[in-house]
Formats: sequence, C-alpha cells, structure tokens
Amino acid sequence: MKKLLMVLIIAFLGAILAACGSGSEESSGGGQSSQANEQDGGEEASVDLNRIRVLIGSSSTGGDTYQNADAVSRYTEEVLDTNMKVDAVGALRAFDELGKAKDDGSTIMFFHDMAYLGVEYGSFDEKDELENWTIGPMVSINPGNAFLTSADAPYETMAESAEWLEENPDETITVAVEAGGVSEVTFDAYYLWVEQEFGTEVSERIHAYVTGSQEDKDQALWDGNADIIHGSIGANKQYTEDGVDDKIKMKFLGVSASERVEGFDVPTFNEQGITVDGEEFVFDKEFFFLMPKDVDSNFAAALDQAVEEVVENPDYEEDLNTNTYIVNHRPAEEAEEYLFEKREKIRSVIEQAPDLNEIAK
Repeated sequence: MKKLLMVLIIAFLGAILAACGSGSEESSGGGQSSQANEQDGGEEASVDLNRIRVLIGSSSTGGDTYQNADAVSRYTEEVLDTNMKVDAVGALRAFDELGKAKDDGSTIMFFHDMAYLGVEYGSFDEKDELENWTIGPMVSINPGNAFLTSADAPYETMAESAEWLEENPDETITVAVEAGGVSEVTFDAYYLWVEQEFGTEVSERIHAYVTGSQEDKDQALWDGNADIIHGSIGANKQYTEDGVDDKIKMKFLGVSASERVEGFDVPTFNEQGITVDGEEFVFDKEFFFLMPKDVDSNFAAALDQAVEEVVENPDYEEDLNTNTYIVNHRPAEEAEEYLFEKREKIRSVIEQAPDLNEIAK
C-alpha cells in the first residue's frame, strides 16, 4: 500500500512539473510574441538618448525649414522621451556634420528637396547624394512655395511679369534665388516657359540674383537688387498684410503647388499656364529626415514610429496650419522610394535650364 501511495505521489509531482514546463514554454513563446509586437510598434517608441541634435539645411530661424523642423521636433521629443534641439547651421555644414556623426542617432538632419537638388545642380558634393544617407520619414509640405514682388510692381502674377517684359523691350527682371534648391528649380521652370512661350528676346532679359537665406532674399528686394524673390506664404505673408509699411510691403505672384493655399488668393503656376515641354509644372516642397548611413536600426525604427504618432496629433497639425503648412506623412521606406522617383522626374528641368552664373546680375 505504501509503495502504491509513493508511486501515485511521484506521478502527481511529475504531472505538476510537466505542466510548469509547458507553462514556461508558453511564457517563453509569449515573450517572443511580445518582442515581435515591440518591433512592430506594439509599444511606445523611445530612445536611450538624452539629447538629439537636429541639423537643418538652412541658417535661418525665420524660414519654412526651421518652422517645420521646430514643430515636428517639439512633438517627437515627447514621444521619444528625449530632448531635440534644432540647429540652423546651413546645408553645407549640416551635411558635413551628418557625415561625421555617430551612428546612435544623436545627430540627425531635417531638410527638404534641396537635399537632392543641390547635388543635381552641383552645389553639394556627390558624396551627399541620397544614396549615402538613411532616409527617414517625410512629415510635412509647404504648399505655399512662392514668388513675390514689391506691392507696387506693374504685374500681378509670374505670367504677367513675362507679358510685361514683352511689352517693355527696354526693361529687365531680376529674380532672387538660392542656388541648388527649390527656388532654383521653380525659377528654372519659369525661365524655360518664358523662353518657349515668348522667345529668347524676352527670356534673355530675365536675370538671377543668387543669394542665400529667406532673410537675404527679402533684403535683396528691399535693397533694389531684385525685382522678384523666391519665398513662401508661411514665411512672407507678414509682409503682404494690410498696414505694412509701403517700403517693405510685398505681394504674391504665384505658387508652384498643385492647388492654391486655402485662404490666400494666389494662383498656381498651372493656373497661369506655366509649363515645361508642354506639360504642367507642379513642385511641392516636402520636408523629411535624413540620418547617417549606418545609423542604429533601432533608433531609425523608433523615429519612424514616433513620427507616425506625431502626424496623427491634431495639435501638431494645427501648429503646421498656423504657418500654412500641412501634414504630408510617408514612412521611411515609402519616403525613400518616393524621393528617388521625384528626383528622376525633375532632372529634365535641370538639364535644360541655364547656368545661374551665366544669367546672374
């Protein structure tokens, strides 16, 4: 009887141990599932960094690059539980420092289409081409990429400026642009259209005033060094409002986006009939992150996930809308493919356009 009881006890203990072992396997499997969920964004994004330096390709703290970088950084740092500092160092220095940055994500870059346009135009070194960085998420768009002139200028649109030149053969127009960027590619489209539509006798009287930041372009207009400047609704609307001193007051001549900016009576290039090779010219200025080529994959994933959360935040969207910017999110993988395709499409304009040095004032 005692032997039978002992056998039963041993069997019972064996069953308990087996059950525990089974439970351990299930728990282990659950841990693997939890880890997978964590990688798939199941848990809140975070990074093991006290501070992230966000370089921007502009030296201005009043232009659209800084405004967009500041907005997304303020919300992203909350999601990542860190501090993000926007540093307006200018494009050349930003690329140089990004190339020397650690791969932990402590230094990243925020920029727009000039990141690849600068290489295409030869303003940036080929080592700075998109293929040599890790492309992060795209976050926003400036639909108000625009041209402006003095409030008392004798034309109301970019198309009218060309008509005015045709009607006044002794006149010229000088346009302030930044070489190698969005302002140059939109200026190129305008120049090529004038050449194709009105002939070289008109286009040869269009000159470029090559300068830098938005403040520099604004000053070029006020100093009389330029008749038209590249700008944006977000950064320049303050100079177009009622009550602005006549000496600095401006007016918009057109935007290169596909649609007008809500609340602003500024016609698009397409509405004005500005085309290149017979096709409508549309160019949206889009903002995105860049990281070192070998950036830590966990950091890149965390940033991608954090931005995905930020763009769903209505407060972030409201902050953008204050300056007429809009949410334009593409996750990192999609953003990379999109930017390569966009770069390819714009090459035709760049190849046909004149060298700014040849038409500079």
